[in-house]
Amino acid sequence: METIIYIAHGSRRDTANTKFIDFMQNVMQQSSATIQTFAFLEHAEPSVAQAIETCIDQGANEITVVPVFLLPGIHADLDIPAELERFPDVIFHYGRPLGVNDIMVEILADRLAAAGFGGLEDEAVLLVVHGSKVPEAAVEFEKLALSLAEKIGSKVHRAFVTTPVFYHEMVRKLVGQKIFILPHFLFSGGYTVKMKRELDVVGGDVNFCEPVGFDEKLIPLIEKRVREAKHELKLSNNVTA
Repeated sequence: METIIYIAHGSRRDTANTKFIDFMQNVMQQSSATIQTFAFLEHAEPSVAQAIETCIDQGANEITVVPVFLLPGIHADLDIPAELERFPDVIFHYGRPLGVNDIMVEILADRLAAAGFGGLEDEAVLLVVHGSKVPEAAVEFEKLALSLAEKIGSKVHRAFVTTPVFYHEMVRKLVGQKIFILPHFLFSGGYTVKMKRELDVVGGDVNFCEPVGFDEKLIPLIEKRVREAKHELKLSNNVTA
């Protein structure tokens, strides 16, 4: 029987977790899989292990797992696979993060437009992500910025929350322009609040766009990641990716 688990990072804020759950209800309603559930890697339940056990209790022995993460990183590349290894008797088909694609670029362009970005010479776009020690994450982030720049016809600057180049350093370089901060987050959590507080000190004309969030346009992309995972070749004794 077809079984799917969708995994998000999880937030300390119940409202953010509720948004994910509501979103996943829409995703699961559009799938024909016999068993479907969701899980959180941190801060909320069900945990990854709890979700897997729930599926096993319903008779599943082969599970497609989709990380609902924007980019590669420690969590998607290492932490979730480590959780799957705790269940050696289950065959897992592991999907890719949402990544760089036309759907994601369109959502980011929508966020800019909603914030009033007009592509004028005195406007600057700053795309911000959390940051990761995984090299692939930086490569994908650069691809995303270049793809967005091509779509909007303007340069897209890049910065990080936890690793250089830090967002407040980049804002200082862009002061004098109307700056549009574009948070590439699903769970903004306290990061957006922290960014706004720190940038109040920096000054300048800073405008925050809404984060990516759980936009309905992501549903076909998640469905694509499910299909890809199910058709990947087996790479180890119990996990495919």
